[in-house]
Amino acid sequence: MSMESDTKFETPTVEAVPNQANTQSEEQTTVKTKLPFAVIGYLLPFLFFLPLLDEKTKHDPVVRFHANQQLIILIVIGAVYLLHSMILTVLLSFGYFVIQLLNVAVIVLMAIGTYNAYQGKLEEVPFVGQFRILK
Repeated sequence: MSMESDTKFETPTVEAVPNQANTQSEEQTTVKTKLPFAVIGYLLPFLFFLPLLDEKTKHDPVVRFHANQQLIILIVIGAVYLLHSMILTVLLSFGYFVIQLLNVAVIVLMAIGTYNAYQGKLEEVPFVGQFRILK
């Protein structure tokens, strides 16, 4: 007596499975296409505009959110270097220390933004992320 003949498994209908699989694969595909844009913009903030050039991603709220965060980080970098030049001329040794602290802070902001983008989160970067430039 074999157990195979006693146990029968029902297989799902063929019509229901592909529809669900297609929507999941489409969502995964769109997330995979957005992820590189989101991450590279934090690593190289001057490239924040790249996802805004593509017709597929230009109007996506996730892409616009990360582009805005990246633009803010780029503005903070510019402000730090402007402040660096002013402080460096006034107070050479103290200015150098302050600028190094600000550079570390910018790198931390970039790392936080990169991590959030990689995880697919829409979290603002600390201190400066609440500003909206791109709407």
